[in-house]
Amino acid sequence: MKTPDDPRRFDVRARAKVNLALEILRKRRDGYHEIETILQSIELYDRLDIEINRSGRVVITCSDPDIPTDESNLCHRAIEKMRPHIGDDLGAVIHIEKHIPPNAGLGGGSSDAAAAILAAARASGLDLSPAQLEGVAAEVGSDVPFMLYGGTMFARGRGELLTKLTPLRRGNFLIVKPPVDISTAWAYKNVNFQLTKHRYRFNLKAVNALLARFPDVTLSFRNALEDVVCPSYPLVYEVLEELLASRPYVASMSGSGSAIFAIYESEARASQLAERFSVRGFFTAVAKPSPRAVDLNPAEAR
Repeated sequence: MKTPDDPRRFDVRARAKVNLALEILRKRRDGYHEIETILQSIELYDRLDIEINRSGRVVITCSDPDIPTDESNLCHRAIEKMRPHIGDDLGAVIHIEKHIPPNAGLGGGSSDAAAAILAAARASGLDLSPAQLEGVAAEVGSDVPFMLYGGTMFARGRGELLTKLTPLRRGNFLIVKPPVDISTAWAYKNVNFQLTKHRYRFNLKAVNALLARFPDVTLSFRNALEDVVCPSYPLVYEVLEELLASRPYVASMSGSGSAIFAIYESEARASQLAERFSVRGFFTAVAKPSPRAVDLNPAEAR
C-alpha cells in the first residue's frame, strides 16, 4: 500500500517515560538482557512536526544541535522499517523540538520514533494490527513498542513484551538529570550477576494492587541498574540520596540514567526542589503521570 499522493503533516507530542521498577534477570544468547520493568509515561514531551511524503528520503532537523539527524536517529530508522509495509518511496520531513534530555533513561528518542511509526501508518491509511506495529517498533528499539501506547505498563523480554497495568493517576514527578551522560550499552555490559543474589520477579496482581492504592501505600520497587551506575557516577548517587532525603513517595533512577525521578504529593514541593537543582546547572522538570505516550494531531499543510 502506498501513501497518498498528497503529503500528510502532523503536530505531535512525544512523551518521556520513567522506569518505576527495573529488574535484570539474565543475559540472553542474542546479546540482549532479559528484563522486567514497570514503565510510566509522564507529561514531559518533545514536539515534532512530521510530514509524510513519497520522496523516498528522510530529512530530520532538531532544535538541539547535539542530536544526530542522520541515519542513526531513531526516527530515520522508524521510517525505514515502515517501508516494507507501505512502499520503498515512503519518505518524511521531521522537525524535533527537543525537551526530553538525551542520554537520560527517559526514552525521548524512542518516543519520537514511535511518533514517526504512527504518523506513517496514519498517513498511509495502513491497517496494521497492534502486533504488527509492535513488531516494527521492536526492530527500531526496545522501548519503542511501549511508546506506541504509553500509560502504565509491565514490560519483559528486552522490553518489547507488554502488559497493561492499573494506571498511575496521582503524584507529581520531579525529574533531575545531572550533567552526566551514561551509555545504556555500558550500563548493561557492566551488570554483575554474581553480585546479584536476589533477582526479583514481579507478581502482577500485587503490582496492580499497589498502583491502585498509591499513594496510600509505598511503591517498594527498585532499579537494578543503580548498582552499576551509582558506584561509577558519584554525582548520580548524590542526587539520588538528596532526593531520598526530601521524603518523596519514591525516588529512583530511570532506565540506565542519568536522570533520577522522585514522586511528591505536592506540586509546589516538587517545583521548589526543581529550582534547587536547576540553579546548580542540572536539567529539571515537574510532570504529572500521563495515560499515553504520543498525541498525533493533523496539522495545517505548508
